[in-house]
Order: sequence, then structure tokens, then C-alpha cells
Amino acid sequence: MATIRKKISGCYRRVLIFLLVIVAVGLAAGGLVYRQVGGPEGARYWMAERALSGIEKHLKSEDQRPDGISEDQIVESFQRVREAMQRRQVNLVSLYAALKSYQAEFNVKKPSTPEIQAFLRTLEGAIVENIDGKN
Repeated sequence: MATIRKKISGCYRRVLIFLLVIVAVGLAAGGLVYRQVGGPEGARYWMAERALSGIEKHLKSEDQRPDGISEDQIVESFQRVREAMQRRQVNLVSLYAALKSYQAEFNVKKPSTPEIQAFLRTLEGAIVENIDGKN
């Protein structure tokens, strides 16, 4: 009976150590990625980039893009916003509001050409030219 308890307790100890090592490695990797992204501000821009890419992919698909809007026009608009995001010249609140409105309105229905033109103007309206007095 005592040998069974020793075997079980040894097993639990090894499993616990293994789990602690896995958690420590996961936290270290997560911390490294978080730091590489740029901390809290970088994480916000990274998430905005992911949302922007998802909306662009959705909008470029043949069943969502209206006939009056070319794919090049969509790519150019999204690229301008991406470049501004890299320079940190985007109002994230406005950008998220524009992306959320697109998802709310056009998740199930195909948008019209004027609606997409208005969305692209709103999207580019999130770009801020001067932040902190810099050019």
C-alpha cells in the first residue's frame, strides 16, 4: 500500500512540474511576442491591422464587391490606412467605429456602390495628418 502511494505521489509531482514548465514557457513566449509587438499600444495597432485585413478580404470577394467599385480602389484605400497605421497616424477609435459599422451593416447583405464609397471615405477619414505636432 505504501509503494502505491509513493508511485502515485511521484507521478503527480512529475505531472505538476511538467505543467509548471509548460506554463512558464508559454508565459515567456507570450511576453516576448507582446514586447515585439510594441506593448499595449502596439497590440492595439496589431489588432486593428487584423480587423482591417479581415474587412478588406470580405470586401474584395466577388459576392460582396459592388460592380461600380474596382478591386484596385479598395486595395489603395486600405493600403493608405495601413501606411498611416505604421506611422501611428490613425485615430483608432474612428477606425474601429468604421470597421464595426461595416460589419454591422454588410455582414449579411451586399453593399451598394455609394455605400462602399462612403465607407472608404470614412475609413480614410480615420487618418490623422499631424499627431503631437509632427509632420
